[in-house]
Amino acid sequence: LFLCTASLSLPPTCAAVADLVRAAMNAMAGGQAPQVSPAEMMVAEMKGMADIFAKMTASCYSKCIPNVKEEKLSVGEMSCVDRCVNKFLDVHQKVGVELQAAAAGGAPAPASAAAE
Repeated sequence: LFLCTASLSLPPTCAAVADLVRAAMNAMAGGQAPQVSPAEMMVAEMKGMADIFAKMTASCYSKCIPNVKEEKLSVGEMSCVDRCVNKFLDVHQKVGVELQAAAAGGAPAPASAAAE
């Protein structure tokens, strides 16, 4: 599960995923099987991951690389980017676990399960 909640207005890829999820949920609520093909879900997942990667890249670049002076990153810039990417991915994974638990109607996942 990927996360498309960075802003109130959904980017096109997130809107498409939201439409697919809504269609699947409406179909399941009516007792029918979802009318979404596996290929459509895979394309939506790939678009969502590309969107998340672009957001992570922009966020970490703006935080860690104030200006480009040389062709290679400094040690400090590399360390900052490494920490930023790790934090971004950890938070994304934890939020995904919580959203899946909420969507399943269960209680929020314990912190130990989210850390795995």
